[in-house]
Amino acid sequence: MKSIVVLMSLYNGAKYLEEQIDSILKQENVNLTLVIRNDGSKDNSNEIISKYLEKYNNIKLIDEENIGLARSFMKLLYSAKLDYDYYCFADQDDVWLPNKLYEAIIKLENKQIPTLYASNQSLVDSNLVDIGIRYKDNVDVTYKQIISNNKIAGCTFVWNKKLQEILSNEKRRPSDELLKKRIHDVWVAAVASVAGEIIYDSNSYIRYRQHQNNVVGVKKQSRIKTFIKKYKNKDLRCGRSTLAKELYFKYNDLIINEEIKNELNILGNYQDNRKLKKELLKRKDIYKVYNNESNFEFKFKVNRKLF
Repeated sequence: MKSIVVLMSLYNGAKYLEEQIDSILKQENVNLTLVIRNDGSKDNSNEIISKYLEKYNNIKLIDEENIGLARSFMKLLYSAKLDYDYYCFADQDDVWLPNKLYEAIIKLENKQIPTLYASNQSLVDSNLVDIGIRYKDNVDVTYKQIISNNKIAGCTFVWNKKLQEILSNEKRRPSDELLKKRIHDVWVAAVASVAGEIIYDSNSYIRYRQHQNNVVGVKKQSRIKTFIKKYKNKDLRCGRSTLAKELYFKYNDLIINEEIKNELNILGNYQDNRKLKKELLKRKDIYKVYNNESNFEFKFKVNRKLF
């Protein structure tokens, strides 16, 4: 039976926590360890977890100060030793079907390169009433899509030890600056897309709860509102170019495809190089198509170094 560590970052999640932990502990055909990092919660989450700690020996609690969602998940990832066959993320408020992890492992078990598995999601409301499947069509998991507008969710991620080895390598970790612009699952997916492989499963094995307190969920926001938000907050700007730059410098030696290297260089370093900027403006097809931006939006962002 394969071993897997489930990494859950928790912040004021007491309301739905028991349902989620129960569903994780009911996973079939896996040797499971659940590690929960309490990211400075102010509710009674620890009281709930303490009851499980008394009953189960495969649950661990890390109770630390608040550092935010992305950094908290990545800190969990870094702390996970290379003792497991597989690794995965878990949100605090979903419900997993009993075969969620095993279905992922079946698809991962023969992979000899860094590989990430992600699946579709069944959307439910706060009371677990069905809303519908998230994606009816197959999801694009190329690096261009992930950099521009990632559509796969960390709560469905399962990855192999090969990917864990490079993700946890100190020299290959994302900067805090990037984690303010792009959260943990975008980074993990982006790394897998350029230095390994992503397997997407159109089936769903997770009930993805949508409620008003979601930190991350299926939220629709106009491009204008998104632009204004980023324009006002410097920390949120240039997510695509910052992500591309860090991928280029930290994973260059693992990227076999020269075209991908070239495109990451163009996007990641255009702000400091006129030649690359001119090339990016010519090659708008590389990124524009993945975010449905107008020519004006694209050129404005590139010229103002906001892309």
